[in-house]
Amino acid sequence: MGIYAPKIGVTAVMLPELDFQRQLALCSELKLDLYSIRPRIISDKARGEPYSNWGNHAFDLTPQRLLDEGDRIVAQIRGAGLEPFGTLPAASTADAPDAIQLHLDGAKAAGAGRVRLNPENYPNGPFDFGPWLDTVIDKYREIVPEAEKRGLKLVMETHTRSVAVDCGIAREICRVFDPAVIGVIFDLPNFAREGNLQPNLAVSILEPWIDHVHVGAARRITQTAYDAAIMRRSAEQFCPLPEGDLNLVEWLNMLKAAGVDAPLIIEDFTPGPSGEDRLRRAAADLRIALNHINRS
Repeated sequence: MGIYAPKIGVTAVMLPELDFQRQLALCSELKLDLYSIRPRIISDKARGEPYSNWGNHAFDLTPQRLLDEGDRIVAQIRGAGLEPFGTLPAASTADAPDAIQLHLDGAKAAGAGRVRLNPENYPNGPFDFGPWLDTVIDKYREIVPEAEKRGLKLVMETHTRSVAVDCGIAREICRVFDPAVIGVIFDLPNFAREGNLQPNLAVSILEPWIDHVHVGAARRITQTAYDAAIMRRSAEQFCPLPEGDLNLVEWLNMLKAAGVDAPLIIEDFTPGPSGEDRLRRAAADLRIALNHINRS
């Protein structure tokens, strides 16, 4: 088997403290290949608050701004020696058609090639799953042609609180479509938090549709206190790549064995360090893992 050398990138979601120029300079310094764009609206409540991955960002890139400035943004990304690779709006199939169209038009303007559009969140409590899933698939059937018109691919993330975090259900959605028009963001930290499977099973279920991989880590934290029902609770915490509950090398080896040449997009949300420090450490750790794989 040949050398495993997937392209490496970063999602801008993890770089909240850096403006656009500083993000690109850091990615260029670290010799990354790809930059995933974050077009999101910062809430009024988050503005003025400390920078955070899912809140206030120094680079205030709204979906409308991405559409308006797409040519300039893609020129700057390519000027830094990177390629734009997907947009990551906070969007789902439940969104209004005009909001989805804005995300599609923005991704086209930025030459991003793909746009994340997750299935809508499933209801709380028991629900009639079959008809609900049929409705989700029907919505993708409506949106996929709109994406194709713009030369885009839709990707859904194996995301917590989404049915797509379950590989089997994600496949039920994807199997209706050609992998050229719809795919999956194979998110490793979310597997550690919810939907965990053995690497060979997860890869085998979704292999034709794996578009790219979010590389991060998470671990279970068991609390010492018990609740009123005498149950000890656990929670999840993002952490550095070597400290996660999932063995990164095993998962990457399985992707390699399956011939999945999907880009590896770093998404490290370890609490505490800045986005820059997290990216520097994660890029180094990922390259150590890849070197180990290729020496084995």
